Amino acid sequence: MVPDDLKLPATAYVVLGLVSIRPGAGHELAGFSERSIGNFFPIARSQIYSELERLCGLGLLAATEVPQQRRPTKRVYEVTEAGDAELRRWLEQGSIEPERVRNLFLVRIFFGDRVSPERLGTLLDEYEAMTHARRDALAATVERLAGRTQSIYPRATALYGMRHAQATLDWVADVRSLLREAEGCAVE
Repeated sequence: MVPDDLKLPATAYVVLGLVSIRPGAGHELAGFSERSIGNFFPIARSQIYSELERLCGLGLLAATEVPQQRRPTKRVYEVTEAGDAELRRWLEQGSIEPERVRNLFLVRIFFGDRVSPERLGTLLDEYEAMTHARRDALAATVERLAGRTQSIYPRATALYGMRHAQATLDWVADVRSLLREAEGCAVE
């Protein structure tokens, strides 16, 4: 029996949701997580395994031992009725918390007055290249999912990521302008 006042971390609900879409073994779920939500909610493999065990212990997931010929027996997880009900309750009633992002690149920019202009330029170049690659990969996903009714929600999240990456690229261009202005002021 699942307690009425169950308070799980968001990661537990995300893992529950992933299993509801694609039942599987831990390593399969980790790969699915990386390919599906990894761009906006990355989860460490170790976290996935610990949440799978917690959710099984609460009766929200069921695990079946599946023997394999040349590999150790694997545990395949699937959502129970109670798990499905709890996931739906969380999705319907859960509140949205303010987004907090940890970004070491932005930390380096924040302390940019302690770095040479050349190093700042290199950092911006690297970040811009990574962001271009992410935007282009997400654009390909958006295109691949177009016209597939069952993929409207994954496409919506990929579209968000693509637009976010484009906004980041626009920001990089703005920062380059700011740095050029600052260099001009220092020279005068």
